[in-house]
Amino acid sequence: MGGNEIVLVPREEFPRSSELKAGLRILERPQVRGDQLGLLYEGTEESDLRAKIVDINSRQYLPMCGGLTQVLGKAYRSFDLSDLFGLDLPNREDRLVLETEIGPFPLKIDETGRTVTVMDSFVKSTLESGIEAGEVNGVKSFRVGDFFVTFESEIKNEYPRSSFCPIDEETKRLLIELQEAFRERFSTRKDNRDFAIVGEPRDDGGNRRLIFPHNLSEDLVEPSCGTGTVAVAMALVERGSLPGDGRAGLDFESGGDGYSIGGPDLTHVTLEVESGRVRSAEFSHDNVEIVAAGKLYF
Repeated sequence: MGGNEIVLVPREEFPRSSELKAGLRILERPQVRGDQLGLLYEGTEESDLRAKIVDINSRQYLPMCGGLTQVLGKAYRSFDLSDLFGLDLPNREDRLVLETEIGPFPLKIDETGRTVTVMDSFVKSTLESGIEAGEVNGVKSFRVGDFFVTFESEIKNEYPRSSFCPIDEETKRLLIELQEAFRERFSTRKDNRDFAIVGEPRDDGGNRRLIFPHNLSEDLVEPSCGTGTVAVAMALVERGSLPGDGRAGLDFESGGDGYSIGGPDLTHVTLEVESGRVRSAEFSHDNVEIVAAGKLYF
């Protein structure tokens, strides 16, 4: 998914007491390896299925993973997940509702498996947590919920020698320091690794470019991140970088080589803005592939 690797498994096959440990083991080499793992299980009255999400960057559970929803939509149209995972899923092909710890996320799925994820639960959770502007080690930035969102141009203003195509060793050390300072500045949880950097378009009229260096101290960089892209869009509204109220569509470039900002893939975000705040959002990645399916032994 845009350069990320996401694994889906049935939760019932994991002992409850060791879910996190087992999930991290799967995500690490020499096992399947991946960025996130979704433990899927039966839904509720509000959803068709639920997921607990293991994250290799924080080595904890995530409240939401947008990329996982994109992979789930593709898998739903490609396989009989009811049979494969032993889940009682609805007999329809164009819509699925996934529930995570912050609420339900409707997925709109076309005949090719391309999925649009409705992110209203994330928007609501983020607004409740708050959006703040501030400086981190002299760099103008935003806290968008748990996300640290900053800009290539703002970093270069303060640190002119920084490089993002690719990120060099000096810039890597700088970004690690910025992320630590962000957690102290905004008092987010210590295991928080949500980090997005926005690059300006290469050309007039081009798309903004993204990279997500969630855990550079362990060389863990996500070339794309659906939830993070929506957080970036919310920061752009707060920054005044977009037109006023109404409906807006944005394309972002990501999915590069892992250490360079931008990339060949597009993430499309649609926003509804009211009174200067995002009230509704949805997104879709243009490059989602199923690379393997079967039984996992570890």
